[in-house]
Amino acid sequence: MTTYDTIIAGGMVVDGTRAQRLRADVGIKDGKIAKIGRLRASDADEVLDADGKIVAPGHIDLHTHYDAQLFWDPYCTLSGWHGVTSIVIGNCGFGFAPVAPDDRERAMLTMTRTEAIPFDAMDAGMPWDWITYPEFLDAVDRTPKAVNMRSFFPLNPALNWVLGYERAKAGEMPTDEEHAQLRALLHEAMDVGAGGWSVQRLRDSNVQRDHDGNPMNTDVMPNETLFELAEVLAERNQGFIQATFAPDPADETRTEHRRTYERLADISGRPVLFNVITPNA
Repeated sequence: MTTYDTIIAGGMVVDGTRAQRLRADVGIKDGKIAKIGRLRASDADEVLDADGKIVAPGHIDLHTHYDAQLFWDPYCTLSGWHGVTSIVIGNCGFGFAPVAPDDRERAMLTMTRTEAIPFDAMDAGMPWDWITYPEFLDAVDRTPKAVNMRSFFPLNPALNWVLGYERAKAGEMPTDEEHAQLRALLHEAMDVGAGGWSVQRLRDSNVQRDHDGNPMNTDVMPNETLFELAEVLAERNQGFIQATFAPDPADETRTEHRRTYERLADISGRPVLFNVITPNA
């Protein structure tokens, strides 16, 4: 019986701890790294020659929009070609669930406008064999992938689902019943694996607009709805908030902008992820 299942031999090991790189072998047993050092090839069932290559942990890309592409490109290129082994989708409040059949075209047009993903590629490459968020994750699970995937629950389609497109785009305040529906959708999403929720809040003066040239529904949604959904994370004591925010131009000191972030963190008790730089916002 061999000591290792696999040895990755002779590569330049860069382990991500800021330690000095070194040429070494990596022994793997039962799917885990068992030893790094000089190892005998006879101690493994399989030896992979890594001479001339860098051996490093896989990179995690926390902000991607591979929501559609992963259905026809299992490596999520170019990311998968450059050491990314785990991706997070559903960022900025954009996504494809929950989406009713009549809203599918509009959802793809939104992704085309904001992320320059060709409509024809999505139309041909996405199976659209889901409606709800749990069904979407089931579809992703069925799809062969060369990367690991985690998804946020995107608020853009959720608002359209509960309020309807016109009311959501007008930034109407949800009723108590509609807030309850949004909370229930988020609970359902996190029950099946969502890592939290995401939103774009770039106000009505930004350049990252919806397919019709107007702001996203999340750009004009009430803060009260954000706080309602932050409470869900507090109840569960899990999940993250991913927010693409920009301050109101009238808020010259960005005080209210900062307070919104702080209140989301205070209410949820969870991390709030945001872009340090938002160009042309």
